[in-house]
Amino acid sequence: MDLFHEITKKGGMQPDVITYNTLLHGLFQAGRCEATCELFNEMQAHKLIPNESTYRIVLKGLCNNKQVDEALTLFHLKGANKIKSDIAIYNILIDGASKSEKFDIARNLFNELTVKGLPPDIWTYNTMIGGFCREGLVSEAKEFFLKMEERGCQPDSVTYNVLLQGILKNQQHDMVEMLLLEMEGRGFSLDASTVSMLLDHIKARSLDASLLKLIGKLVPKEEVDAPCFTV
Repeated sequence: MDLFHEITKKGGMQPDVITYNTLLHGLFQAGRCEATCELFNEMQAHKLIPNESTYRIVLKGLCNNKQVDEALTLFHLKGANKIKSDIAIYNILIDGASKSEKFDIARNLFNELTVKGLPPDIWTYNTMIGGFCREGLVSEAKEFFLKMEERGCQPDSVTYNVLLQGILKNQQHDMVEMLLLEMEGRGFSLDASTVSMLLDHIKARSLDASLLKLIGKLVPKEEVDAPCFTV
């Protein structure tokens, strides 16, 4: 930052929006939120108009640094008329709110999509399903999962892994076998965290050991380790 200001002031360099975007991204990655916000304000003071990339960087950076309220303020008060309300922007905010114990806000943002005519994409659904599960609202997560395809959005491997982990964490096992069979039929794989949780539940006898064969089929071949399937 010091070098940047020295070059711009003494060297006569005129930074453009791309330069500022690069610096904003770097400062957020370093966790320097206050400095980033100062730079964002400085950028506008220099009559540079933030573009779509700028707003995405700032909103995502704020959310990643647990400053969701600040991100929402920017979106609703400062940027609502300047930010193109696309699904990517909403996904950033929904994800940030969901992971910051502000799931009611995430739900409200999701409901705004219908009003604005923006169809949720796979990232939106996966985020919402994960959020419902974190809140212990497994029934709602299941409902979202079942309605995805009706609304024209095909679940992917991440969807199944997120839902399985949520079901297991909440000690609800009624859909486990069905989800595993669907994954096999679609050619999807289990990730390491889901496999570990499934094995833990089998060891605890909350899931039947007969599922081991099916689980084994869903582990990527390069990750299969025979001893790990011993219960």
